[in-house]
Amino acid sequence: MGKPIMTAEQLRALYRQQLLIEAVVEPSLASEGWVVECRHTSGGLMVLTNADGIEQCFTDIDQATSNALKIGFQQVRIAD
Repeated sequence: MGKPIMTAEQLRALYRQQLLIEAVVEPSLASEGWVVECRHTSGGLMVLTNADGIEQCFTDIDQATSNALKIGFQQVRIAD
């Protein structure tokens, strides 16, 4: 089973409810680029997707980090 699909808007709502504890930018396993994952307080990871449920893949770390910060996080962990 894959990770839950979550748009930036849905992740922002969870962040405001203090249900997300960490944002991680890491290389995409599906394609070239970087993805944003958010760690839920329950321990699971939620990947940032578009409205169609497709994993958002960014061309560089800076773009991915910027999108993680827009969710509300003050800092982002880079995993490579």
